[in-house]
Amino acid sequence: MKAKISNRRFSSLSVSSRRGFTLVEVLVGSLIMLTIVVATLALYTKSNAVSVDQQGFAELQHDVRAAMYFISRDIKSAGAGLPQQLAGYFVQAENNDSKGGPLTYPDRLTILGNADPLRLFIQSFAPGSNIITVEPNQFEIYPYNTNAYPDDPVGFINRLIIVLPNPELNKRKGEVGRMTAVDFIANTITFERVDPANAKLPNGLTVGGDPADYIGGTVHFIEFRTYWLDVDGNYPGCITGTDGYLGVPGVLYVSQWNPLVNGYEHLALAQNIEDLQFQFHGDINDDQQLDDNNSDGTVDVNDFQNWVDLPFPVEDDEEEVVSKEFTSKSLVVAGIRSVRILILGKTANPYASFTGAPPDEVIKLYGKPAIADSPEQTQPDKHRRFLLESTAQIRNMSLGVYNSGTM
Repeated sequence: MKAKISNRRFSSLSVSSRRGFTLVEVLVGSLIMLTIVVATLALYTKSNAVSVDQQGFAELQHDVRAAMYFISRDIKSAGAGLPQQLAGYFVQAENNDSKGGPLTYPDRLTILGNADPLRLFIQSFAPGSNIITVEPNQFEIYPYNTNAYPDDPVGFINRLIIVLPNPELNKRKGEVGRMTAVDFIANTITFERVDPANAKLPNGLTVGGDPADYIGGTVHFIEFRTYWLDVDGNYPGCITGTDGYLGVPGVLYVSQWNPLVNGYEHLALAQNIEDLQFQFHGDINDDQQLDDNNSDGTVDVNDFQNWVDLPFPVEDDEEEVVSKEFTSKSLVVAGIRSVRILILGKTANPYASFTGAPPDEVIKLYGKPAIADSPEQTQPDKHRRFLLESTAQIRNMSLGVYNSGTM
């Protein structure tokens, strides 16, 4: 006979299966779940901080590289289309701009260039008259004439021009103005002079001169471009919201004279820039060889000089120059062949993933390093830096950009 199974056993198991978790089990389970959630949240927060830091650094690199592209491009084209004899006036720098800020003193660089081909030879011009007579048939060489634009001198009016004396006379004179009228029959140009206190001619070029100095001189389209850095968002002489000035710290600008508004317009090229420095190298002593400035027997990046280190002569007045080695500052500048550009960017915000003290080998990534003659920042501030360096050859100096009409 089969043994009878006791109902008491099933009743006991049924009661046991209906029993819930104990308080200890609930607490242990909650603690484990909370630990997992906190760990996951901490991992997400850390990953998000790293992602934000990387995105900020990528944006910084983009800004610095974009600024480097435009600056190096314009330096390479400095003086294109202008007379070789005036090469000493194509580039001018200001070392450690005193208006830069309390801690960082960036450099400024002004470039004199010729955007569009124009070279009209002067037959007569009296400074102050604002009327220039050019040699016959000059306008026919260029597309800005009545052949292309019947009865409408499009391409000339309201353009900024520079009037230069005969380059063979070695005169440091010139006029800058806004072209207001062109007479293709009488071969004359009328222009409105730009106040030299505003659009200053670089490196000692001054207005005026003898009318005879301008016979055989030239008229060119011209652009003045100045690259500079606003360190603290309160640059002297600039008004926030006016002429493109943003009033934001760490913005790198290029300023260009606009003849229509008779003033400079500021174009913001990049933000989060901490320092901007320029150095120069070339044949300064005019011995037909690149200078070995540190006398180590090789010509390399260590031979670049700061603007303040160039051997400029001491000038007593406009005409007299006290120097046995150089006759004028323009001769020194004419010897410049390369410009070294150094742009230091700094992330807008401190690194969120920055913890503790960085290792000695990366300490400079989180503090401003010394660049050229700009001092370093001794303490790290948790902002990541990106330094980009490039060398631009002034290869287009006096480039022949004119259509001579011959094959």
